[in-house]
Amino acid sequence: MLAILIISFSALLVLRVPVAAAMGLSGTLAILTSGMNIPLAVVPQRIFVLLDSTSLLAIPFFILAGAIMEQGGMARRMIAFAEAMVGHWRGGLAQVDVLASTIFSSLTGSSAASATATGSVMIPAMKRAGYPAGYAAALEASGSAIGPIIPPSIIMVVYGSLASVSVGGLFLSGVAPGLFIAVGLLVVNAVQARRYGWGGGERTPWPKRLAAARISIAALLAPFVIIGGILGGVFTPTEAGAVAVVYATVVTLFLYREIGWRQFLNVVVDAALTTGVISIIIAAAGIFGWVLALEQVPQMVVAWVQGVTSSPMMAVLLVIIVILIVGCFVDVTAAVIILVPVFAPLGASYGFDPVHFGIIVCIALVYGNVTPPVGLLLFITAGLAKCSVMEVMRYQLPFYAVLSAALALTVLLPDVVLFLARL
Repeated sequence: MLAILIISFSALLVLRVPVAAAMGLSGTLAILTSGMNIPLAVVPQRIFVLLDSTSLLAIPFFILAGAIMEQGGMARRMIAFAEAMVGHWRGGLAQVDVLASTIFSSLTGSSAASATATGSVMIPAMKRAGYPAGYAAALEASGSAIGPIIPPSIIMVVYGSLASVSVGGLFLSGVAPGLFIAVGLLVVNAVQARRYGWGGGERTPWPKRLAAARISIAALLAPFVIIGGILGGVFTPTEAGAVAVVYATVVTLFLYREIGWRQFLNVVVDAALTTGVISIIIAAAGIFGWVLALEQVPQMVVAWVQGVTSSPMMAVLLVIIVILIVGCFVDVTAAVIILVPVFAPLGASYGFDPVHFGIIVCIALVYGNVTPPVGLLLFITAGLAKCSVMEVMRYQLPFYAVLSAALALTVLLPDVVLFLARL
């Protein structure tokens, strides 16, 4: 049964079948050929069981909130604020891109939304300023990878739901690793700017900086509302998603007034379609994951790793290697659903804090967004920069070093990572 599952899933991926269909079809085929007389009624049952989760309700809320913020002018105001604050630094426009991506990531939970919102503005601007198209795209892709790490995070919602781990704890523990990446990108970009002679813009006078802050204050307050509410116990992560939608709607429609009700309804429809795509992936992965559980794959993996090493650090290194390999070929949302039931018991068996281990897994999964052949962010940013993915990859190596350093710090500094969650 396991062999049929793996072979059919791999074959379907090679044939470029969408990953959701590949998981659903391979799981159903494994059930049909198992010889265990398992009724096909199991398929819709497992779909319903996986989707019937209160935690997963946060996903459509955060997707809708991010879409409203992107279309309603909040992203543009954040970029203007970032440019006023750091645009005069060496490599100024690129530094603005990193800062804007970090701020917008704290609102959406989606790397694709961040790449689209900030990249559509910043990549053309960097190209006009003389930055190579491939570099602009690589920087935007790496900056947008912060999206699933800094709260809110869609993959953390999925992880917490599947592994029975506090989603609020995961959210708060994602702040430090997200800042690790942001600071690393700023440093690398400063080094590259010095190397290639990219200068900064004119220093913005403080009165204009204060004006930019005043104009964008409503947008900049959004992450404090979300994170502060969770940290203060005012609302749960799921309720935080609903609060984010209400906040974004009020600011967009009644304060900024950049879109009308008709455009607002179009945004809601687009967000619903995005939610539907993610829900289909989760539903299909429910079948796939159930077959893995039936074949006791999690127990087999734990036993194998324990047989290889008794060191928690070596064990987590093996987990990271497997995740990086899987992430090269499988969509990040699908990968988290496939791998969490397998690796979560392993983290517990080696004594890792469940929230800390979850953050490690989520950061390793983020690599999948910026690694070929499936890396979604590479294709989005290459399209915005009007260049090939190969050209983007020419500049990607230093940014991989940043992600690797952030992952290493996350593993080695659990007290720093878990500080907010423990509050």
